[in-house]
Amino acid sequence: VLRGDLIEKAAEAGLRSVFIGFETLSDVNLSQSNKKQNIGKSYEEAIKRLHSLGIMINGSFVFGLDEDDKDVFKRTVDWGVRNALTTSTYHILTPYPGTRLYQSMKQQDRILHDNWSLYDTRHVVYKTKGLSPTELKEGYDWAYQSFYSWSNVWKASWQHEQLQHTIKHFAYAGGWKKFEPLWNFLIKTKGLNKMLPLLEAILSKVNSGSKTIEKSPFPAIS
Repeated sequence: VLRGDLIEKAAEAGLRSVFIGFETLSDVNLSQSNKKQNIGKSYEEAIKRLHSLGIMINGSFVFGLDEDDKDVFKRTVDWGVRNALTTSTYHILTPYPGTRLYQSMKQQDRILHDNWSLYDTRHVVYKTKGLSPTELKEGYDWAYQSFYSWSNVWKASWQHEQLQHTIKHFAYAGGWKKFEPLWNFLIKTKGLNKMLPLLEAILSKVNSGSKTIEKSPFPAIS
């Protein structure tokens, strides 16, 4: 995002939203997560560049890293709202079999069980540090509820400099997440195509300065 003009070319080609694995706001945790390439990077600068091109952001974050404390949930949600992330995806740290994280936790006797059906990033399956399993699960649930509250959707929408982006943010974040059962029903009943005109009305055009970027017809939504 911050290097060269590739992201501008992607926007011109039809990029409408992007999934970014921010993972954590802590450099110590980034190192633990083997995300050293993110250490010292300006997340805010990257976000501003994407927003200036009318590209929506789905930010991904992981809770339960060893340096996390009880305030990590509010800090992360507040940061996402303040930086106008359109959507956020939260995860509980999950040591998948075959990974170095799993091997390390196995050696430290931190793996609680091998019930793979619970290795879904929504359950605590390892011995935590800094947070109790209950605090981690409740904080994870709270983060979703708080970020997608109407008040925070509204606050995040108004962080954009252009009114069109504010409207698109509110329509997408509110319409997609607040009416998720309806979308699930439409998908299961194969009725999503009937909603394409509405979705394309929200996503089809984005102003970038004085220029209007024409988008390609309805790519996949993250």
